[in-house]
Amino acid sequence: MIKLVCTADNHLGRYYGKMNLRQLGERRARLRQAFAETVDFAIKKRAHFFLQCGDLFDRESPPPTELTFVAQQFHKLREAGIRIYAISGNHDMPASSDGATPVRIYDALHAAHVFNKRTEIEFDFVKVEGTTVAIGGIAPDPRLDPGADPLDGVTFTSPQADVSLLLLHCGFEGSIPSDFAETILPKSRVMEMQCIDYYFLGDIHRTHKAIVEHSTVIIPGATERMTFGEIEEKPGFYYVELDGKNAIKLSHQSIEPQPMRREIIRTTDIDKAEPTEYVYDKLREWADKVQLMQLRIEGPLEREVYHRLRFYDVWRLGNEINFYFDLDRAAVTLKGEDSQVIGTGEVVSIRYEVDRVADELATHREGDDRALIEEARAMVMGKLGREE
Repeated sequence: MIKLVCTADNHLGRYYGKMNLRQLGERRARLRQAFAETVDFAIKKRAHFFLQCGDLFDRESPPPTELTFVAQQFHKLREAGIRIYAISGNHDMPASSDGATPVRIYDALHAAHVFNKRTEIEFDFVKVEGTTVAIGGIAPDPRLDPGADPLDGVTFTSPQADVSLLLLHCGFEGSIPSDFAETILPKSRVMEMQCIDYYFLGDIHRTHKAIVEHSTVIIPGATERMTFGEIEEKPGFYYVELDGKNAIKLSHQSIEPQPMRREIIRTTDIDKAEPTEYVYDKLREWADKVQLMQLRIEGPLEREVYHRLRFYDVWRLGNEINFYFDLDRAAVTLKGEDSQVIGTGEVVSIRYEVDRVADELATHREGDDRALIEEARAMVMGKLGREE
């Protein structure tokens, strides 16, 4: 019996621009914990192989903390007698050269077998309980256009083995999101390559399994939800048991993600007299200290109500009562004086808002403090004038 664990899109060291240092540190720790659960599962199951299909790291130069953590996890796998195979992903693959991707460090240390070539599939052959297993892989090529077949023009020698596995980092026809902009493995290519029995694909954060004639395509998905757009996804990895080419078990193993919530407030529901307090009440109703929350406010507002709705205070409260809070007000528009929406909404003038805020601040300041506000106003207005 051949046993293996397949993971992808762990995105260790992911950067969130709107998080403070505390939030970022805790969020990255959660990403590491999800990967550690995958490793522990492989050890518990006494797997023969641990497959990592790209985007182990979120960028090509991950922080030392993440590099050290992976070294420790790979050491645990090696101590348990588990062979590690990996490829780079589009996030941790340098676009400018075939140079040292971060995962290649572990190949150089003989901690993992990393497939580095972009135009040739390499195979490694391992005998497991009398069964010859061929494991191949190819690194993603950033020079390819979105939607291109990642195996078009790729060279390889058909492996002579009892069962053959191939690691890729790309989309798969019929299972990609609408905004996907990477290479896509077509079903026709899978049907053509009859020498490959199992395809393991990273890149798509949504888990998926497909049977294409003689082959099985497995997408493990990400080990954590990375964005609010993935709120419906189930993070995890795949556990596989094979008897030669025959699948005994193909099982997606879920990992409990950090709680995530998305809510919408429509401006037509907001109390015009106390708009900020109305939003406060809703936030307190939805709050959870461990969750990532996004609030979207959308619709038209009268200018007076817009100015009474203190967006900064809303954002600050949201971050106080949740682990992380994102306020999306891109869909808020202003009504005209006749209370009719102007087109798709009046664009809020940045210069007007700067003047309004500066006036409010200056009203309560005197002397040097007031002079400093006026100096700041002049500097901002000057910069806006140059950019217009």
